[in-house]
Parts: sequence; structure tokens; C-alpha cells
Amino acid sequence: MRKNAYTIAIIYLLMMLIGIVENVKGPLIINIKTFYGVDYTMMGLFLSVGSFGFILSTFLGGFLADKIGRKSVLISGLILIIAGILGIFAARKFIVFLIFAFVMNMGMGLLEIGINAVASIVFIVNQALMMNLLHFFYGVGAIISPNMTVKLLHINFSWQQVYLTVGVIAFILMLAVLKIKMHGEEKHIARDKIDYIQILSDKRMWLFASMLGFYVASELGIGNWAVTFFSAQYKMDNTISSLYLGLFFATFTFGRLVGGFIIERIGYIKSLLIFSLVSSILIASGMAGRNFAFLISVAGFFYSIIFPTTIAIVMKEFKQHVTIIIAIILTISSTINMLANFLIGRLNDIFGVFIGFSAILIFMILVVFMSLILAKTETTDDLEKV
Repeated sequence: MRKNAYTIAIIYLLMMLIGIVENVKGPLIINIKTFYGVDYTMMGLFLSVGSFGFILSTFLGGFLADKIGRKSVLISGLILIIAGILGIFAARKFIVFLIFAFVMNMGMGLLEIGINAVASIVFIVNQALMMNLLHFFYGVGAIISPNMTVKLLHINFSWQQVYLTVGVIAFILMLAVLKIKMHGEEKHIARDKIDYIQILSDKRMWLFASMLGFYVASELGIGNWAVTFFSAQYKMDNTISSLYLGLFFATFTFGRLVGGFIIERIGYIKSLLIFSLVSSILIASGMAGRNFAFLISVAGFFYSIIFPTTIAIVMKEFKQHVTIIIAIILTISSTINMLANFLIGRLNDIFGVFIGFSAILIFMILVVFMSLILAKTETTDDLEKV
């Protein structure tokens, strides 16, 4: 573990970058909508196009990581993120903006697959703990992002300049990635034929993919639409709405810092069930009125462990071609997220933001039911093992 200390530090920082890029758009949705003169459906399309770019690159990234190496995938992802941001900065037409948002999110997908692929090598013991700490840094980025965005807007940065600032951060981290040394990666580069039919016929893989899909749709739905919901439904100004979102990611980040220790004590699958159930209750309560809005922020703590713990279970469940399997799971889950984001935008336009935001609650309730299915399909020995 010690010889990989620099590599671990860098992938933690890269996960923080993903948190920044992923959540910078939430406070900017209204600015972007106004700049291009489009409706909420088009903003939902923007989020879905980004998800589609992520989908394509996650599958490609898993293949590339096994064939050409994890470091190369990390660098490729960062290059695409920077190129996408430069295009977004220069775009004056909405269609051009969508194209470069697609490119940026392709970079995000490659970067996330690269990070998980590196983690599968360097996280040797206590995978749930290490994965939660890794995703803790996503939470750090998610806290930094909306607060940084609001502060930059207050000093008269345009929304394009906010994105450009993020691009500078990505460039600095790309320079740091160049110095990574992947010890013993050669033995992890696949040389045998991969049986995709066998992988795709595994019911467990589909269960994990569906769980993550609806979880990601719910989590990113809060990141993308909470500011809009608080502003439109509760008449909060942009600063207060962004503060509530920032608090969500603060509790989210704290959960990932301490959640790994909790999970190692009570069990991986039981943790998924408990945390997803409490998340659902808190989101429902937070939608009951402005006085309860803070409960949506509190829900961040319980959202925190679901994604990394699910990935940790996958790492334990599948012994061969785990990078490819994670890539397929993320591809399917991202497809669900893409459709979900478009649905939320459409519901906002047709029925109002309350109904649109209600979809986020429904997605988390589905995660609860899938956690129950996962618990029932595992034997006592399996539960002890994971």
C-alpha cells in the first residue's frame, strides 16, 4: 500500500475533480437556460446528452483499461474534459454547447473508469472503507463546486468563466497524473478473450446496474435540480438554495469519511438497505414544506455510502474481468440516469418542479426495494463474506 501512496493520493484528487465538474452545473442551470433562451426540457436534454457521453465512454474505458493500461485512460479522460470545457466556454449556440458538454462528459466517464480500475489494483484490503474514502473526495469536490460557483458569479464571473476555472484545475491534475507509476499493472492487462455473453447473462450484474442507475439518478438529480426546486417551490434566492445544496454535499462528504467504518461493522448489504431507506424518508420529509427543507441536506449523509459500497460488493462478487464488469454496470446505470434526467426536466415543464423533484424520491425508493432483493438473493455465508 505504501509504494502506491502517490497513486492513491492522485486518484483521490481526481475523484474530487469529478465532484467539482459534476456539480458545477447545478447553480448554473438558470444562467445557461437564460443565456441560450431555452426551456427546462432543453436543460433536461443537456443533462441527458452529458449522461450519454458518459455512457459511451464508460464501456470504452473499461475495455481500454484492460488493454492499454489505467494511466492512459486517466490521461485521455482529462484531455477530453479540458477540450469539452474549452468548447463550452466558446459556444454561442445551444447545439454547440451540447456537443462540447457531450465531449466533457465522455472525459468524465473515462476518468471515473480509470479511477475505479486503479482502485481495483491499489485497494488491497478493506475495500469498502477505501472506496468510501475515495468517494469522500467526490463529496469534497461537490461541496467546493456550488460554493465556488456562487462566489465566482458574485465577483462578476460569467458562467462560461466558471467552467474555464474548472478546466484550469483539470489541467493541473493532468500534469500530476503524468508522474504516476503503476506498479505491476502488466499482470492486470487482459490477454484472454472476454465472454460478454456470460457477463450480460448474470442476473447479479443487472441487479447491481439497476440499483446504481436509480441511485445515481436520485443523487445527481439533487445536485442538478435542488437549487431549481428550492428557488421555484420555496421561493429561496440563489444564494440560500446553493447553501442548502452545499449542506447536502457536506453531510454527504462526512458520511463518506466515516461511513466506511460503519459498513465494516454492520455489513455491506445491510448498510445499503438501512441507508437507502432513511434517505427516502428524509427526502420525502424535506419536500413537505420549506421548514423541513433542511432534511434534504441531512439526507446527504445517508446517500453517501450507497455508490462506493455497491462497487465494493461488485469487486468482491466478481473475481475475473472486474474492470470490464464495473464498466458495463456503470454503462447501464448511466443509461438509466440519462433517461431519468430528461424525465425530470420534462416533468418540470409539464407539471411543475414539485412533481419533477418527486421523481428523485421515487428513484431512491426503487433502490430500497432492490437492496431488499439483493439481501434475499445472498446466502448467510455471502453476507458474512461481504
